[in-house]
Order: sequence, then C-alpha cells, then structure tokens
Amino acid sequence: LGNRKTKGHHLMKVVEHWLDGATRLDYPEDRLMGIRRFLVIHFTAGASAKSSVEFWRSPQAKGAEAHIIIDRDGTVYQIRATNQRADHAGVSRWRCPRTGKVFEFLNSCSIGIELANAGDNAKLAARMKGSTIKARHKNGGPIADWETYPEAQVKACIEVAEALVKRYSLDDIVGHDDIAPDRKNDPGPAFPMARLREACGFPGPVPKFKA
Repeated sequence: LGNRKTKGHHLMKVVEHWLDGATRLDYPEDRLMGIRRFLVIHFTAGASAKSSVEFWRSPQAKGAEAHIIIDRDGTVYQIRATNQRADHAGVSRWRCPRTGKVFEFLNSCSIGIELANAGDNAKLAARMKGSTIKARHKNGGPIADWETYPEAQVKACIEVAEALVKRYSLDDIVGHDDIAPDRKNDPGPAFPMARLREACGFPGPVPKFKA
C-alpha cells in the first residue's frame, strides 16, 4: 500500500456504501445511519471471518455484528452497507477531536471493522496457526499472549480504512477498547493502531476519553 502506483494495485473505493473490493455476504439490512463520525476497530476473538459471520447469524450473538470483517489472509467481507447501523460498539462514548462533541452509544454514528483474530486466547491462536506476542493491555490487566495480525490483514485494514475515511470525512479511528475501556480489550496491543491512524491522517496515539 505504500506505493499507490505499484502495478496491479487497486485503490479501494466506496460505491453506494459498499466497498468495491470486498466480498459481499448476504445479511439482513438495518435502519439507516444518518451520520458517520468514527471508525471502530475490533477483533473477533474467533476463528475465520466466515465462522464469525455465522456466529453473528445465531441467537447467541444477540444481534451483534459489524459492517466489515477482514480475514487473516486479507480477504475483506462486507455484510452491511456503511449507511446502515450495525451493532458493534454497544455501550460506548467518545469525544470528537475536531469539534469536542461527546458521542455516546456509537452504533448510531460509527462504522465497525472486525479483524479475524484470537485476541488473548492463546489456544485459539495456536489452532489458527497464528503467532503471538506477550504484552500487557494499555488499559491494564496481566501480561498475556496476544495473537498478532498478519501483514496481509493489516494492509487490507489500512486500505479499507483509507477508503472509508475519504468517503465519509470521518473524524477519528479508535479501538473498541478506547470507547468501552471498562469492558472491552479489542483490538488489543498486537494491533498497529498508530500505523493505521497515521495512514489515514490521524497521527499519534488515540487520545484517552476525558469526561
């Protein structure tokens, strides 16, 4: 992604609220989301991207899903148009760095990207043949083994994020652990959030929310 003129490179675009480089999966629609301010990054704490989508379809998921899910090999799937609401953020809040306005329950104003990743489940990471790093989460807790994100997956996430930020003039990119720090730990310390933010024009770490 570093060299946009590389032969064969396709710059992803959003066409009628669907990523033109994503595989579209059949999934129920939701009500329209009139405003989009943030991009929220998650990990699935699961196996493959498609297995997570199947889980979202089950009653056990209680309606949870995200707009986009990216597999470890960089395959991008989209299940919901980005002008529709998705239940990915839950109880959450964030202050817009541009306007200072505080937003709550960010399902109503954010786009969710899930990355197939085991998180701090080392056994699942091993089953998925993923590598791990030992780290403590920035929000506290014990040192744990976190599955790393393959380069193909990170590059795909950057390209998707760039397209969405450009299309909707988004104000920020945050992790689920930034907007719901008391209950969520994704995407965790293995995810290169600073790299993603810088690529999309948001240099520096995600600022901590201050009431």
